[in-house]
Amino acid sequence: MALSHTAVLNAKPKQKIYKLFDGGGLYLQVKPTGYRCWKYDYRLNGSRGTYTIGQYPDISLKQARERHREARECIAIGTHPKTLKDLERVEYDLNNKRFSHYANQWLDKQNMAESTFSDLKQRVEKNLIPYLDKKKVNEFTTADLLKITLKISERGAKETAQRMANVLRRIYNDILILGIVENNPAQGLAELLPKPDARLKGNFGHITSTDELKVLLQQIDKPSIRQDYSTTQALKLMPLVFLRPKNIRFLKWQYINFEEKMISLPGTELKTGKPLAVPLSRQSISILKEMEQLTGNGEYVFVSSRSKKGTPISENTTTQALRRIINPSTGEPFGTGYMTSHGFRHTASTLLNELGFDPDIIELQLAHINKDRMRATYNKAQWMEKRITMMQSWADYLDGLKSSVSNIIPLNKANHTRNGI
Repeated sequence: MALSHTAVLNAKPKQKIYKLFDGGGLYLQVKPTGYRCWKYDYRLNGSRGTYTIGQYPDISLKQARERHREARECIAIGTHPKTLKDLERVEYDLNNKRFSHYANQWLDKQNMAESTFSDLKQRVEKNLIPYLDKKKVNEFTTADLLKITLKISERGAKETAQRMANVLRRIYNDILILGIVENNPAQGLAELLPKPDARLKGNFGHITSTDELKVLLQQIDKPSIRQDYSTTQALKLMPLVFLRPKNIRFLKWQYINFEEKMISLPGTELKTGKPLAVPLSRQSISILKEMEQLTGNGEYVFVSSRSKKGTPISENTTTQALRRIINPSTGEPFGTGYMTSHGFRHTASTLLNELGFDPDIIELQLAHINKDRMRATYNKAQWMEKRITMMQSWADYLDGLKSSVSNIIPLNKANHTRNGI
């Protein structure tokens, strides 16, 4: 006779263990301690076994019968019922792991340069994980994800917001395939976000007026007392070395050789995948020597004073610092669109071309040009000689702008033509 809900509810402990049978090998075991548990006795391949379904009242009579049915189906095809427990455990783990678990799994699958990977990982850790680890991944709606990405956009990082929306879409695609969500809440998310300023996208905010550049360089040398020292030093170095912001952020001491006066970046750090040598001017060496006193024992050059783990300055730090620089004629920040960290590369390229330096050498130093193109005109020693000359001349030129002493500017267009050395 099948059990009733009332019989199960009223099952009281006795001096010895006893069983209340429901049929088909399913029964409720009641112990003297009051512990009640659903079990199923079965025979598989000529051997007897017992499958523990779970405790009552956590598992009701109705649920016990359903799991009993599933266990009998396993026996019918010659499979041990314990496989059901394994499946339940996997399902529980999948449903209870937070976003960071799936984000790290997705990141581990990416094949990219080390610096690009580090940059992406930092962005995810800063912009997504702190907000998305607060709930289970299947509890977020598109509206929830929009609020999170809008926070990024509202602080002025519209391009980053777009990138993070696309990252969310790709991570949630993996979660969808695993069956944890029924649809991808990040699908179409990027289309809901404000678009980056078309004037800046792909070209980056930068200045080409020497008067504006003079003001900017002077203000960089007079930072706010609240600005981190590493940020100030990174801003001072950027105009001198033409490196992309992420290469400044992730600049390691192992890449710097003071004796040779050179930064040697491995191909893994660059978009081209090819190594790049950056001649260091006297001014650049001075900046790096000052940083060496603070971070020389660590891995990275530009580390925030607030960092306890020696991690480099965060993404967008230098661009945000540039936006806060005060225009002395108005007393207000220059703000968005005036200059970005990446814009220093455009500024250097424009002005160096105007000042008469060899365009091919400029492009080579910016890691834009294929070195094979240079072999027809210069040998390797000539490339480096011209690059060293250009980098020191450029640093002296910037010093001349800042100090308004025109005779410091060491440029003579007649001596820097395309075919000259």
